[in-house]
Amino acid sequence: MQITVQATEISIEYENLRVKGNVDEYNYLINSIFKDYFKRRIYLISNNCKLIDESGNRVSSLFFNWSENLNIKIWKNDLEFDIPISLPIGQTFKKIPERWINVNFLGYTGEATLNGKKIELKNKLELPPAQFTLETPYEKISFNLKNIYNEYDVYLTSEIIEKEIYFKRILNLFDLETGIEIIGENKSVWIPKNNDNIIISENALFTSPYGTIEKNKSIQFHGIPVFAYENNSIIYIISSYGEILTLGMRNIFRDMERAPASIIVENDSIYITTYGGKKFIIDLKTGGLYYNGTTSEISNNIKPHLEKYINLESKNILIKDNKLKITKKIYDNK
Repeated sequence: MQITVQATEISIEYENLRVKGNVDEYNYLINSIFKDYFKRRIYLISNNCKLIDESGNRVSSLFFNWSENLNIKIWKNDLEFDIPISLPIGQTFKKIPERWINVNFLGYTGEATLNGKKIELKNKLELPPAQFTLETPYEKISFNLKNIYNEYDVYLTSEIIEKEIYFKRILNLFDLETGIEIIGENKSVWIPKNNDNIIISENALFTSPYGTIEKNKSIQFHGIPVFAYENNSIIYIISSYGEILTLGMRNIFRDMERAPASIIVENDSIYITTYGGKKFIIDLKTGGLYYNGTTSEISNNIKPHLEKYINLESKNILIKDNKLKITKKIYDNK
């Protein structure tokens, strides 16, 4: 250490560190140099796992700078945990974690996230004594193992597959008030939300309890439905060619002569703008359809929906990769 004093100014150098100040600040300058030099270290030993050091390496033991509260990353059975530990003053070594707890997951197994990290959930896991948040496709639950010393059971919602339907290609789907309509290249399917009476119509553009639009039959309906909205036992359908059709309590059919560019539902009305700039309004209270002039401002907000997950009270509906899967929830809560 080299100390230089010139009049009222002092300079202190030690191992490539240099501080300067007033002579009266001598104690402060000394402390600023050595504040980290004699920092306490604690030796952590892994308990049937691996510790993850600051470089990301998995080791059996390591030194850590002492702090009353630390977060330590550990690794076991392809799972990484970030656990808080408390270190009383004077403690120089600690086993991490203090213990492992056998946790039984009763019900669902499969893809899940544990404390935000993706895992493959099995019937049994060994977990450290910490707070956990588990999220499955059916629920999100939290459980605390900090004061648990014996086996611990976690009851989860599971499922059984009720029905699977395959499509050659899904063209669009609509989540409506009383059901889900799936339009396929070779068939249409209606999944009711309040019962199990599934409707499957081959060679149909749209099917529902209110009626079915079949290809090349009865009314001339071109293209495919790009919009559907259910209100007061009426389904309003708009095709890619610009035709408006209803199924249910009212009977409306009108050709807007151009394909729809944007459709907005608000204030008990459906507002439609075509690529030709024509504007139409469907009054949902009266069921009336009105021409509303033209506009030069045209935007496109119509996109097909090909995938969806719907969580109902007693079942789940998953539509993905041209396949429909309906599962029934089972609650294991002994």
